Amino acid sequence: MLEKLEHFVLLIDFYGALLTEKQRRILKDYYENDFSLSEIADDMHTSRQAVYDLIKRAEHQLLQYETKLGLLERFRTTHRNLEMVCELLEDNENDSDSLRKARHILRETIELL
Repeated sequence: MLEKLEHFVLLIDFYGALLTEKQRRILKDYYENDFSLSEIADDMHTSRQAVYDLIKRAEHQLLQYETKLGLLERFRTTHRNLEMVCELLEDNENDSDSLRKARHILRETIELL
């Protein structure tokens, strides 16, 4: 569940501007502010079912954006690569093999950008 939460929080960060203001506000309340469906429904003067349906549609939209654009996956790959480079440079400051690996990872990361 925590993975799903983190995944949707990041999707909202990346693609939230592509949603309607209402969708964005409800998703932020649900995922970032940990509001219940009832709390959101009361705030929006609507039913829990309407909030649930809107959340499901907006989640589907975010997943479609990620499928087509892949910004989150690219971000995660870049972050992972840079972490590996830092580890290689910290652990083996004078090891030429580590430097070679670090250069290779940096080149791969640059190609992603």
